[in-house]
Amino acid sequence: MSNTKNKDYEYLETSEEASKRGLKRITRPAFLGEPKNVRESKSRITIYLDADIVEHFKTEAENSKIGYQTLINQTLREKINNAAVEKNSDELIEKLLNDKNALSRLKAELETV
Repeated sequence: MSNTKNKDYEYLETSEEASKRGLKRITRPAFLGEPKNVRESKSRITIYLDADIVEHFKTEAENSKIGYQTLINQTLREKINNAAVEKNSDELIEKLLNDKNALSRLKAELETV
């Protein structure tokens, strides 16, 4: 490591120094799978967002101790997943409405209530 350390970054300890301080390395749980290479799993883009939107996510990031870009990514992912679930629900309803057999069974069940 060079003598001109950037003060924004803490000195990274060696494994030996870390173990002397009682720190242990933990293994990644198998269910998480192999770690992804960020460069392969993410795309760098430039995007213009309204200032109040960015400020909202930065405030949320401070409160949750997560990066604001991560929060934006999570919010977009939730929106996509919810849209997919909604689309699947709509498709299922349409399929059931066109299934005379299912409708007769439903009618019979409702008559017993």
